[in-house]
Amino acid sequence: MTEQHPRKLVAGYLQRLESASAGLARGRRTELVAEIRGHIDDALLEAGAADEVTIRNVLERLGPPEEIAAAAGPARKQSGRLELAAVLVIAVPFIGWIVGSALVAASRAWTGREKAFGIAICLIPAAMMFFAFVAVGASSGSDVSVGTGAGISPEEQGGGGDGGLGPTELLLVLGSFLAGPLAAVYLGTRLRRTPEPDALASA
Repeated sequence: MTEQHPRKLVAGYLQRLESASAGLARGRRTELVAEIRGHIDDALLEAGAADEVTIRNVLERLGPPEEIAAAAGPARKQSGRLELAAVLVIAVPFIGWIVGSALVAASRAWTGREKAFGIAICLIPAAMMFFAFVAVGASSGSDVSVGTGAGISPEEQGGGGDGGLGPTELLLVLGSFLAGPLAAVYLGTRLRRTPEPDALASA
């Protein structure tokens, strides 16, 4: 029984820390609580005691949990108009991809990894489509110049001048137009992921 009360001081301190850091990303919050728990254990091991006085001294040296949480990093901001606009705009083809990506980058409601993944979903297919059309245009230009110099029409060269899109180009176009909505769905679902209630509140 003598050990239970001092250890409750540590549990209560860690509970306050987890509550104070609820605005941080889940991974950062878990990491922070584990770091402080390890620091407390090391300090008690070094002190060679785990009585109430020693534990209180260790916790006082650490400082209030709220200050530790505030210094751990910027909190994940709750979603607002900026995030709603970003999700809606990024689904719009062409200019929406650019503006939406800029809004996502400016937001603090997503982590850096979530931003990078959402923007990549949107822009990588668009970039591939752009370069594919550039390559097709360059190839068509070279074919026309060769045919003109030789006095042979595009029809006599096998119908290469119809300007139609091949299966690869059509697939890239379709993928690019779907990429924006997919990015919007991904980013929207990440916004719905709110911090969980304090797991230690019922302890």
